[in-house]
Amino acid sequence: MFRPGHAEVSRPATQGYPGYHLVLDYHVEGEGEKPEWACFHLHGEVDRQPIDVQFSMHRDVAFNFLQRIRRCLRRRGVRLHADVVFGFHAVYDPLFEDLRQQLHGMPGEPVNLERFLRER
Repeated sequence: MFRPGHAEVSRPATQGYPGYHLVLDYHVEGEGEKPEWACFHLHGEVDRQPIDVQFSMHRDVAFNFLQRIRRCLRRRGVRLHADVVFGFHAVYDPLFEDLRQQLHGMPGEPVNLERFLRER
């Protein structure tokens, strides 16, 4: 389920893969025409293990937030099938578009490679 500033994904446990319910709330912060930060709050549970993580990403690398989520989950010992976080295009496609609009991002806008590699 998606609405601006909020995305929610769930899946019951199946053969060898944990069930989960994850909620991602987000907003942008910063002065001026182009906000500088995207702020995320991931919460819910995976395999009955609670998850509650907050993080911010600079606007030029914010669209890589799914990789950051996956890393956050792995750091907490959560092992997920590859498509779990990435496979919900009906949820994430409008989220990407909403985030792009909120950040006033333009296709082809440069990315700071050092920051990108540091944020991965």
